[in-house]
Amino acid sequence: MKNSFFFLFVSFLCFNSLSQNIDKGRIFDNVKLKSDTALSYAIYIPKKVSTNNLVFVLFDPNGNGVYPISLYKNIAEQFGIILIGNNTSKNGMEFNVILSNYSKLMNELYSTYKIESKNVALWGFSGGAKAAMYCANNSKTIQYCIYGGAYLPLQNSIECLGFNGTKDMNYTDLLAYSYNQETIGNNKHLQLEFNSKHAWPDSIVALNAFRWYLLKKMQKKEMPQDKIFIAQCFLSFKTEFDKALSAKKYRQAFIVGKKSILTMDKMFDVSYFKSNVAKIVVSEQFKKEIKTLQANYQKETTTKENYQKDFLNKDSIYWKNEIEKLNQNIKTDKTGINERLLGFLSLAGYSYALQSFNENNIPNLEKILYIYQHADPANPEQALMRAKLFILKKDVTQAKACLQEAIDLGIDKSRIDNDAVLKATYN
Repeated sequence: MKNSFFFLFVSFLCFNSLSQNIDKGRIFDNVKLKSDTALSYAIYIPKKVSTNNLVFVLFDPNGNGVYPISLYKNIAEQFGIILIGNNTSKNGMEFNVILSNYSKLMNELYSTYKIESKNVALWGFSGGAKAAMYCANNSKTIQYCIYGGAYLPLQNSIECLGFNGTKDMNYTDLLAYSYNQETIGNNKHLQLEFNSKHAWPDSIVALNAFRWYLLKKMQKKEMPQDKIFIAQCFLSFKTEFDKALSAKKYRQAFIVGKKSILTMDKMFDVSYFKSNVAKIVVSEQFKKEIKTLQANYQKETTTKENYQKDFLNKDSIYWKNEIEKLNQNIKTDKTGINERLLGFLSLAGYSYALQSFNENNIPNLEKILYIYQHADPANPEQALMRAKLFILKKDVTQAKACLQEAIDLGIDKSRIDNDAVLKATYN
């Protein structure tokens, strides 16, 4: 789609006032903070930047700020939005440390570039979503936040967009949060669903975030309204809405209708969506979908509770059979429950293993990593953890084999090279 934004175009000379060191149209993955060189960020400034320098600050759970930038740089270029990847936040860090590092990062961004806090939106995935939401809650100026894969409750004054993967092991948790926000009448919250496992949204889905941010800024009169852009969004949303209705996916149509109303009301005639959404919510088909969703939610929640109770109490034969059953059921399961349960076992395995490593509890680690390996064999983290277990057991041969497996599955080899024990074992 060719942009018509009158506010996007700035000259190269104007851009130079943004930064003397960062070139437009090029990703920089490791820009050190002047105030603290132990901290860094990744950045992508589009060739055509919005005149008010809109920014997404991205929180990756692994502190890999360049990763989401690489996913979304083409959309950022299309809309003129600056992307900054926060390398100072990762899973396992205390929230107060994340907040302290974030504050240093933002102070430097404000002083280095022509960026105002009112034009900054925080966007995080998984543990990064919790970090972004924590920083938003503890900031006096951030008014826009996007999450996916996990959440922390946000203050109602913050405009919030959520992404929830239908195959994500945290799907039911995020679904419950969305329902809670609807129950309390929080019209500043919107959650979208997409067909994915636990991952950053792909570029097609992520387009919603860029549109949402621009439409909200226009709706709140924080930037000029672009009538052509708004009309283009309306036509795109209507196509999406009509397609869901034609497929008799009434809940999906309801979500698209809600998105359209919340982002375009008072800027465009959204009576089409309002009237059709009103019909959907009283239809028997919609009520049936919701009833089925609630039943599946209860089934999945109960199963997760039982898995937690049985994690260390059931033997390997039980878990082998249970995991095989889940994999078999995936082939015919349209609800996504079985795939999400495998993801839940993977996440539980990772979390319980971390705790058992801290306790040096080898018997528990053997049980936990058996489940983790079988539930998520393609995950390099389980292979790396098994290597660490074999090192504890002084089985160098098996440890070396697991390290090679982790590398073959895509683990960042620097994690081995930067760990003296793992490096010595592998070499």
